[in-house]
Amino acid sequence: MDPILLLSQLLLFALSALGVASSDSMPGAGAGRLEHHLIRMGIALGITLVVSRLRPQWVAKGAKVFFLLAVLACIVVLFIGDGPGGVRRWINLPGSFDFQPSETMKLAVVLYLAAFFHNKPTDYPILGPVIAVSLGAGLVVIEPDFDTGLTVLFLAGFTLVMVGVPWRRLLAIGGTAWLLVLSFSGLYLERFKYVRERFENWLAYHKGDLSNLDALYQVSQGHKLMIKAGVFGQGAGAPMPHRLPEAHNDMVFASVVWAGGWLAGLMVMFAFWLILARGLQISSNTRSSSSVMAVGLTGYLALQAAVNIGVVIGFLPVSGSPLPMVSYGGSSMLVAGIAMGLLHALSREAALNRKDEAQAVPEKVKS
Repeated sequence: MDPILLLSQLLLFALSALGVASSDSMPGAGAGRLEHHLIRMGIALGITLVVSRLRPQWVAKGAKVFFLLAVLACIVVLFIGDGPGGVRRWINLPGSFDFQPSETMKLAVVLYLAAFFHNKPTDYPILGPVIAVSLGAGLVVIEPDFDTGLTVLFLAGFTLVMVGVPWRRLLAIGGTAWLLVLSFSGLYLERFKYVRERFENWLAYHKGDLSNLDALYQVSQGHKLMIKAGVFGQGAGAPMPHRLPEAHNDMVFASVVWAGGWLAGLMVMFAFWLILARGLQISSNTRSSSSVMAVGLTGYLALQAAVNIGVVIGFLPVSGSPLPMVSYGGSSMLVAGIAMGLLHALSREAALNRKDEAQAVPEKVKS
Protein backbone atom coordinates (compact mmCIF):
# COMPACT_ATOMS: atom_id res chain seq x y z
CA MET A 1 0.00 0.00 0.00
CA ASP A 2 1.06 3.56 -0.60
CA PRO A 3 2.71 4.77 2.65
CA ILE A 4 1.74 8.44 2.18
CA LEU A 5 -1.91 7.64 1.51
CA LEU A 6 -2.04 5.16 4.38
CA LEU A 7 -0.47 7.65 6.78
CA SER A 8 -2.96 10.33 5.71
CA GLN A 9 -5.93 8.00 6.15
CA LEU A 10 -4.84 6.81 9.59
CA LEU A 11 -4.17 10.39 10.69
CA LEU A 12 -7.66 11.43 9.59
CA PHE A 13 -9.18 8.44 11.40
CA ALA A 14 -7.37 9.38 14.60
CA LEU A 15 -8.54 13.00 14.36
CA SER A 16 -12.03 11.77 13.53
CA ALA A 17 -12.15 9.69 16.71
CA LEU A 18 -10.97 12.76 18.63
CA GLY A 19 -13.70 14.92 17.13
CA VAL A 20 -16.54 12.43 17.66
CA ALA A 21 -15.42 11.76 21.24
CA SER A 22 -15.40 15.51 21.82
CA SER A 23 -18.91 15.88 20.39
CA ASP A 24 -20.15 13.30 22.90
CA SER A 25 -19.25 15.77 25.67
CA MET A 26 -21.57 18.42 24.24
CA PRO A 27 -24.59 19.42 26.35
CA GLY A 28 -27.58 17.29 25.33
CA ALA A 29 -25.47 15.01 23.13
CA GLY A 30 -27.33 11.90 24.29
CA ALA A 31 -25.89 8.42 23.81
CA GLY A 32 -22.21 8.23 22.93
CA ARG A 33 -21.38 7.64 19.27
CA LEU A 34 -17.68 6.88 19.54
CA GLU A 35 -18.04 3.09 19.76
CA HIS A 36 -20.18 2.89 16.64
CA HIS A 37 -17.87 5.30 14.87
CA LEU A 38 -14.80 3.19 15.63
CA ILE A 39 -16.57 0.17 14.14
CA ARG A 40 -17.38 2.15 10.99
CA MET A 41 -13.78 3.30 10.67
CA GLY A 42 -12.60 -0.29 11.04
CA ILE A 43 -14.98 -1.41 8.28
CA ALA A 44 -13.87 1.48 6.05
CA LEU A 45 -10.21 0.56 6.58
CA GLY A 46 -10.99 -3.07 5.77
CA ILE A 47 -12.74 -1.97 2.56
CA THR A 48 -9.69 0.12 1.67
CA LEU A 49 -7.42 -2.90 2.09
CA VAL A 50 -9.67 -5.13 -0.05
CA VAL A 51 -10.21 -2.56 -2.82
CA SER A 52 -6.48 -1.76 -2.93
CA ARG A 53 -5.86 -5.28 -4.29
CA LEU A 54 -8.08 -4.69 -7.35
CA ARG A 55 -6.68 -3.85 -10.75
CA PRO A 56 -7.78 -0.39 -11.94
CA GLN A 57 -8.57 -1.85 -15.39
CA TRP A 58 -11.17 -4.15 -13.82
CA VAL A 59 -12.75 -1.20 -12.06
CA ALA A 60 -12.89 0.83 -15.29
CA LYS A 61 -14.62 -2.05 -17.08
CA GLY A 62 -17.32 -2.21 -14.42
CA ALA A 63 -17.71 1.57 -14.11
CA LYS A 64 -20.79 1.90 -16.32
CA VAL A 65 -22.60 -0.83 -14.41
CA PHE A 66 -21.72 0.88 -11.14
CA PHE A 67 -22.99 4.18 -12.52
CA LEU A 68 -26.31 2.61 -13.54
CA LEU A 69 -26.68 1.10 -10.06
CA ALA A 70 -26.01 4.53 -8.51
CA VAL A 71 -28.65 6.07 -10.78
CA LEU A 72 -31.12 3.34 -9.81
CA ALA A 73 -30.43 3.96 -6.10
CA CYS A 74 -31.00 7.71 -6.58
CA ILE A 75 -34.34 6.95 -8.25
CA VAL A 76 -35.40 4.48 -5.54
CA VAL A 77 -34.64 6.97 -2.76
CA LEU A 78 -37.13 9.42 -4.31
CA PHE A 79 -39.92 6.94 -3.58
CA ILE A 80 -38.93 5.18 -0.35
CA GLY A 81 -36.28 7.49 1.06
CA ASP A 82 -36.29 9.22 4.42
CA GLY A 83 -34.75 12.38 5.83
CA PRO A 84 -35.36 15.54 7.86
CA GLY A 85 -38.16 17.94 6.95
CA GLY A 86 -39.77 15.66 4.39
CA VAL A 87 -36.73 15.35 2.12
CA ARG A 88 -35.74 11.94 0.74
CA ARG A 89 -32.01 11.30 1.06
CA TRP A 90 -31.50 8.02 2.92
CA ILE A 91 -32.67 4.46 2.46
CA ASN A 92 -33.14 2.73 5.80
CA LEU A 93 -31.41 -0.65 5.79
CA PRO A 94 -31.37 -3.41 8.44
CA GLY A 95 -28.91 -2.93 11.28
CA SER A 96 -29.67 0.76 11.81
CA PHE A 97 -27.63 1.70 8.74
CA ASP A 98 -28.89 4.57 6.58
CA PHE A 99 -27.61 4.36 3.01
CA GLN A 100 -27.23 7.69 1.19
CA PRO A 101 -27.21 7.14 -2.61
CA SER A 102 -25.94 10.65 -3.35
CA GLU A 103 -22.57 9.73 -1.80
CA THR A 104 -22.15 6.85 -4.26
CA MET A 105 -23.02 9.16 -7.16
CA LYS A 106 -19.82 11.16 -6.57
CA LEU A 107 -17.75 8.00 -6.96
CA ALA A 108 -19.89 6.73 -9.86
CA VAL A 109 -19.34 9.92 -11.89
CA VAL A 110 -15.56 9.69 -11.44
CA LEU A 111 -15.46 6.05 -12.52
CA TYR A 112 -17.75 6.72 -15.48
CA LEU A 113 -15.46 9.50 -16.74
CA ALA A 114 -12.43 7.24 -16.29
CA ALA A 115 -14.09 4.48 -18.33
CA PHE A 116 -15.18 6.93 -21.03
CA PHE A 117 -11.68 8.31 -21.63
CA HIS A 118 -10.09 4.87 -21.83
CA ASN A 119 -8.07 4.94 -25.09
CA LYS A 120 -9.86 8.12 -26.22
CA PRO A 121 -8.19 11.49 -26.85
CA THR A 122 -9.19 14.38 -24.60
CA ASP A 123 -10.59 16.21 -27.65
CA TYR A 124 -13.10 13.42 -28.23
CA PRO A 125 -16.78 14.59 -28.24
CA ILE A 126 -18.07 14.26 -24.67
CA LEU A 127 -21.84 14.25 -25.15
CA GLY A 128 -22.11 10.94 -23.27
CA PRO A 129 -20.38 12.20 -20.10
CA VAL A 130 -22.40 15.44 -20.21
CA ILE A 131 -25.66 13.50 -20.26
CA ALA A 132 -24.46 11.09 -17.56
CA VAL A 133 -23.21 13.82 -15.22
CA SER A 134 -26.35 15.91 -15.75
CA LEU A 135 -28.54 12.89 -14.99
CA GLY A 136 -26.61 12.02 -11.85
CA ALA A 137 -26.49 15.57 -10.52
CA GLY A 138 -30.12 16.20 -11.44
CA LEU A 139 -31.37 13.16 -9.51
CA VAL A 140 -29.44 14.30 -6.45
CA VAL A 141 -30.73 17.88 -6.70
CA ILE A 142 -34.39 16.84 -6.77
CA GLU A 143 -34.11 14.76 -3.55
CA PRO A 144 -33.57 17.69 -2.72
CA ASP A 145 -29.82 17.80 -2.04
CA PHE A 146 -28.76 20.95 -3.87
CA ASP A 147 -25.28 21.12 -2.34
CA THR A 148 -24.31 17.55 -3.22
CA GLY A 149 -25.67 18.02 -6.74
CA LEU A 150 -23.41 21.04 -7.20
CA THR A 151 -20.50 19.03 -5.79
CA VAL A 152 -21.07 16.34 -8.43
CA LEU A 153 -21.04 19.00 -11.17
CA PHE A 154 -17.90 20.70 -9.84
CA LEU A 155 -16.19 17.34 -9.42
CA ALA A 156 -16.93 16.42 -13.04
CA GLY A 157 -15.74 19.84 -14.18
CA PHE A 158 -12.54 19.56 -12.16
CA THR A 159 -11.82 16.14 -13.66
CA LEU A 160 -12.44 17.30 -17.23
CA VAL A 161 -10.20 20.34 -16.77
CA MET A 162 -7.38 18.33 -15.21
CA VAL A 163 -7.37 15.64 -17.92
CA GLY A 164 -7.06 18.34 -20.59
CA VAL A 165 -10.46 18.57 -22.29
CA PRO A 166 -10.28 21.63 -24.61
CA TRP A 167 -11.70 24.85 -23.22
CA ARG A 168 -14.03 25.35 -26.18
CA ARG A 169 -15.89 22.18 -25.18
CA LEU A 170 -15.89 23.10 -21.51
CA LEU A 171 -17.23 26.59 -22.21
CA ALA A 172 -19.97 25.18 -24.44
CA ILE A 173 -20.99 22.71 -21.73
CA GLY A 174 -20.83 25.37 -19.03
CA GLY A 175 -22.97 27.77 -21.06
CA THR A 176 -25.61 25.12 -21.70
CA ALA A 177 -25.68 24.12 -18.04
CA TRP A 178 -26.02 27.77 -16.97
CA LEU A 179 -29.01 28.28 -19.26
CA LEU A 180 -30.68 25.19 -17.81
CA VAL A 181 -30.01 26.40 -14.26
CA LEU A 182 -31.51 29.79 -15.01
CA SER A 183 -34.55 28.15 -16.58
CA PHE A 184 -35.43 26.05 -13.53
CA SER A 185 -33.87 28.00 -10.65
CA GLY A 186 -36.96 30.11 -9.95
CA LEU A 187 -39.27 27.11 -9.64
CA TYR A 188 -36.71 25.14 -7.62
CA LEU A 189 -35.96 27.94 -5.15
CA GLU A 190 -39.66 28.57 -4.67
CA ARG A 191 -40.26 24.89 -3.93
CA PHE A 192 -37.23 24.54 -1.64
CA LYS A 193 -36.86 27.92 0.02
CA TYR A 194 -34.20 26.76 2.47
CA VAL A 195 -31.59 26.78 -0.33
CA ARG A 196 -32.15 30.48 -1.05
CA GLU A 197 -32.40 31.34 2.65
CA ARG A 198 -29.04 29.70 3.42
CA PHE A 199 -27.31 31.76 0.77
CA GLU A 200 -29.05 35.01 1.69
CA ASN A 201 -28.28 34.57 5.40
CA TRP A 202 -24.64 33.81 4.62
CA LEU A 203 -24.35 36.99 2.53
CA ALA A 204 -26.03 39.06 5.25
CA TYR A 205 -23.66 37.65 7.88
CA HIS A 206 -20.60 38.66 5.85
CA LYS A 207 -22.04 42.11 5.24
CA GLY A 208 -22.25 42.65 9.00
CA ASP A 209 -26.02 42.16 9.29
CA LEU A 210 -26.41 40.33 12.63
CA SER A 211 -30.18 40.69 12.83
CA ASN A 212 -30.79 37.02 11.95
CA LEU A 213 -28.11 35.14 13.82
CA ASP A 214 -30.54 32.28 14.53
CA ALA A 215 -30.27 31.28 10.87
CA LEU A 216 -26.48 30.95 11.26
CA TYR A 217 -26.57 29.51 14.76
CA GLN A 218 -24.61 26.43 13.73
CA VAL A 219 -21.74 28.39 12.17
CA SER A 220 -21.58 31.02 14.91
CA GLN A 221 -21.45 28.34 17.63
CA GLY A 222 -18.70 26.54 15.75
CA HIS A 223 -16.70 29.77 15.53
CA LYS A 224 -16.99 30.27 19.30
CA LEU A 225 -15.68 26.78 19.99
CA MET A 226 -12.72 27.11 17.63
CA ILE A 227 -11.73 30.48 19.09
CA LYS A 228 -11.90 29.17 22.65
CA ALA A 229 -9.94 26.02 21.74
CA GLY A 230 -6.59 27.78 21.51
CA VAL A 231 -3.45 26.34 19.98
CA PHE A 232 -3.51 22.93 21.70
CA GLY A 233 -7.23 22.52 22.43
CA GLN A 234 -9.17 21.57 25.52
CA GLY A 235 -8.83 17.78 25.29
CA ALA A 236 -11.31 15.11 24.18
CA GLY A 237 -12.95 14.89 27.61
CA ALA A 238 -13.44 18.64 28.06
CA PRO A 239 -17.18 19.45 28.02
CA MET A 240 -18.28 21.87 25.32
CA PRO A 241 -19.64 25.12 26.80
CA HIS A 242 -22.66 25.15 24.50
CA ARG A 243 -24.56 23.04 22.00
CA LEU A 244 -23.26 22.68 18.43
CA PRO A 245 -25.73 21.05 15.98
CA GLU A 246 -24.18 18.19 13.97
CA ALA A 247 -20.99 18.42 16.03
CA HIS A 248 -20.21 14.78 15.13
CA ASN A 249 -21.05 15.06 11.45
CA ASP A 250 -21.11 18.19 9.25
CA MET A 251 -19.44 20.33 11.95
CA VAL A 252 -16.96 17.73 13.15
CA PHE A 253 -14.04 19.96 12.12
CA ALA A 254 -15.04 22.38 14.89
CA SER A 255 -15.16 19.46 17.35
CA VAL A 256 -11.68 18.35 16.30
CA VAL A 257 -10.36 21.88 16.83
CA TRP A 258 -12.09 22.15 20.23
CA ALA A 259 -10.40 18.96 21.43
CA GLY A 260 -7.02 19.25 19.69
CA GLY A 261 -6.71 22.97 19.10
CA TRP A 262 -5.74 24.90 16.03
CA LEU A 263 -2.85 22.47 15.62
CA ALA A 264 -5.32 19.59 15.13
CA GLY A 265 -7.22 21.64 12.54
CA LEU A 266 -3.99 22.24 10.63
CA MET A 267 -3.25 18.50 10.79
CA VAL A 268 -6.61 17.74 9.15
CA MET A 269 -5.83 20.16 6.31
CA PHE A 270 -2.27 18.79 6.03
CA ALA A 271 -3.60 15.23 5.66
CA PHE A 272 -5.89 16.27 2.80
CA TRP A 273 -3.05 18.23 1.22
CA LEU A 274 -0.96 15.03 1.26
CA ILE A 275 -3.80 13.12 -0.42
CA LEU A 276 -4.17 15.86 -3.05
CA ALA A 277 -0.43 16.04 -3.81
CA ARG A 278 0.02 12.26 -3.85
CA GLY A 279 -3.11 11.69 -5.94
CA LEU A 280 -2.02 14.16 -8.64
CA GLN A 281 1.45 12.60 -8.65
CA ILE A 282 -0.11 9.17 -9.17
CA SER A 283 -2.18 10.58 -12.03
CA SER A 284 0.94 11.92 -13.74
CA ASN A 285 2.54 8.45 -13.57
CA THR A 286 -0.42 6.50 -14.96
CA ARG A 287 -2.10 6.48 -18.35
CA SER A 288 -5.52 6.47 -19.96
CA SER A 289 -8.44 5.58 -17.65
CA SER A 290 -6.15 5.13 -14.64
CA SER A 291 -4.90 8.70 -14.89
CA VAL A 292 -8.45 10.07 -15.13
CA MET A 293 -9.53 7.89 -12.22
CA ALA A 294 -6.69 9.15 -10.03
CA VAL A 295 -7.57 12.77 -10.80
CA GLY A 296 -11.27 12.24 -10.11
CA LEU A 297 -10.81 10.33 -6.85
CA THR A 298 -8.32 12.90 -5.58
CA GLY A 299 -10.67 15.71 -6.58
CA TYR A 300 -13.59 14.03 -4.80
CA LEU A 301 -11.75 13.77 -1.47
CA ALA A 302 -10.01 17.16 -1.64
CA LEU A 303 -12.98 19.12 -3.00
CA GLN A 304 -15.44 17.77 -0.46
CA ALA A 305 -12.97 18.42 2.36
CA ALA A 306 -12.47 22.00 1.16
CA VAL A 307 -16.24 22.57 1.00
CA ASN A 308 -16.83 21.18 4.48
CA ILE A 309 -14.00 23.13 6.11
CA GLY A 310 -15.00 26.25 4.17
CA VAL A 311 -18.52 26.00 5.63
CA VAL A 312 -17.29 25.48 9.20
CA ILE A 313 -14.97 28.49 9.13
CA GLY A 314 -17.62 30.62 7.37
CA PHE A 315 -16.13 31.03 3.90
CA LEU A 316 -19.03 29.15 2.26
CA PRO A 317 -22.79 28.90 2.92
CA VAL A 318 -24.01 25.97 5.02
CA SER A 319 -24.10 22.92 2.75
CA GLY A 320 -24.43 19.77 4.82
CA SER A 321 -21.49 18.03 3.11
CA PRO A 322 -19.59 15.62 5.40
CA LEU A 323 -15.83 15.74 5.92
CA PRO A 324 -14.43 12.58 4.23
CA MET A 325 -13.00 10.02 6.67
CA VAL A 326 -13.69 12.35 9.60
CA SER A 327 -17.47 12.86 9.81
CA TYR A 328 -19.65 10.30 11.56
CA GLY A 329 -21.79 9.48 8.50
CA GLY A 330 -21.66 5.83 7.47
CA SER A 331 -22.18 6.20 3.70
CA SER A 332 -19.55 8.92 3.42
CA MET A 333 -17.06 6.89 5.45
CA LEU A 334 -17.52 3.76 3.33
CA VAL A 335 -17.38 5.59 -0.02
CA ALA A 336 -14.23 7.44 1.07
CA GLY A 337 -12.75 4.08 2.06
CA ILE A 338 -13.42 2.77 -1.46
CA ALA A 339 -11.86 5.89 -2.99
CA MET A 340 -8.73 5.51 -0.88
CA GLY A 341 -8.49 1.82 -1.79
CA LEU A 342 -8.62 2.67 -5.49
CA LEU A 343 -5.90 5.31 -5.03
CA HIS A 344 -3.72 2.65 -3.38
CA ALA A 345 -4.33 0.36 -6.38
CA LEU A 346 -3.48 3.18 -8.78
CA SER A 347 -0.31 3.93 -6.81
CA ARG A 348 0.79 0.33 -7.30
CA GLU A 349 0.15 0.64 -11.04
CA ALA A 350 2.14 3.90 -11.16
CA ALA A 351 5.07 2.16 -9.44
CA LEU A 352 4.97 -0.63 -12.05
CA ASN A 353 4.92 1.94 -14.86
CA ARG A 354 7.98 3.68 -13.44
CA LYS A 355 9.76 0.32 -13.14
CA ASP A 356 8.98 -0.56 -16.77
CA GLU A 357 10.20 2.84 -17.94
CA ALA A 358 13.43 2.46 -15.94
CA GLN A 359 14.07 -0.92 -17.54
CA ALA A 360 13.35 0.45 -21.02
CA VAL A 361 15.99 3.19 -20.77
CA PRO A 362 19.07 0.87 -20.75
CA GLU A 363 17.65 -1.05 -23.71
CA LYS A 364 17.33 2.17 -25.70
CA VAL A 365 20.91 3.10 -24.80
CA LYS A 366 22.22 -0.30 -25.98
CA SER A 367 20.36 -0.04 -29.27
